[in-house]
Amino acid sequence: MFLNILNQDNFHVAVPELPMGRYAHLILVRETNSFPLFQTDGELNTAYVRAGLTHQETKARIVMFKRKQITAERLHGRELLRRYEITVAEAKLQKGDGKKADTTRPYFCEYNSADFCKVCPDCIYYGYAIGGSGSERAKVLSDSAFSLAPFDVSHQSMTFNAPYESGTMSRGTVVRSSIGEQDHVLPQTFFPAVITIKDPTEAEFLYVLNNILQTRRYGAQTTRTGTVENHLVAAVFSNGEIFSNLKLTQRLYDAVGYSDDGEELAQIGQPLATERVLAAAGEAAAELLREDGLVYETIAGSDLRREMRDLTSSEDRLRQLLAQAADECVAYANSYGVNRGLKGK
Repeated sequence: MFLNILNQDNFHVAVPELPMGRYAHLILVRETNSFPLFQTDGELNTAYVRAGLTHQETKARIVMFKRKQITAERLHGRELLRRYEITVAEAKLQKGDGKKADTTRPYFCEYNSADFCKVCPDCIYYGYAIGGSGSERAKVLSDSAFSLAPFDVSHQSMTFNAPYESGTMSRGTVVRSSIGEQDHVLPQTFFPAVITIKDPTEAEFLYVLNNILQTRRYGAQTTRTGTVENHLVAAVFSNGEIFSNLKLTQRLYDAVGYSDDGEELAQIGQPLATERVLAAAGEAAAELLREDGLVYETIAGSDLRREMRDLTSSEDRLRQLLAQAADECVAYANSYGVNRGLKGK
């Protein structure tokens, strides 16, 4: 048991083979703190959807695709696994016969390649697919998130250039023409999101939660921009999957996107305050949960994050958490995963 605030009845003692109807949901509001790029083919991803559940007008919203969320968080977790020698970045160890994965730490594991180790927490929790060499279905579920405010007030087109070392665009009589334009997401743009973990152990839940809370950069060009803060609104444990990202966004926009006179605040140049958005997100989530008709238990995000800080600020406790997660994943691989039926061969 790592956190006192958690009810251990919501967790499995080992990663199960089959779905067992226990769901852990992390309700988030992702807030941009710089000018990130959530784009495909050079343009920001957008979608036309209803403004809210009550307000029926159609709005264009910026879309933060699911992979732009999970990939960044997954890579942060893989950094920790290497730092604490659960995995390594180079193939220093014998890989085995190609059928049975090596379960002697540290495991060599290479992301998005045929060299997934198939036994580490990243592989078991987030899944992998290696053609004919096997696959593991993800236990962390995500979906695309939509900007709370409409596209027209959530982005800005910016000009960029590539100067010479002197800092100017000219050298002698030659003027460089490398000037371009790119749409960026504005700071303090909010993306409500729900991350779902199916049938977690406590170590699995905390591993995924830590990845989310500690990931700081998303989208393209993360070496220069893309800073995002993940606000944890609540954790919900239930017997089924809860509402979608879009439904949460629309219910939240009904609550904070309009003045008492019915005017749309974004259109009159009034930015949405973080504190108001987070408070309204908690209320919107509670309303939607009641409508879902599930059996559920809720933990306030502020309380859970406070205990998480105590855990992750202690290197010994963090190392213990990662080691337990690794042990559970090896046990799963031996019983149900890539090593099933290969013991002693």
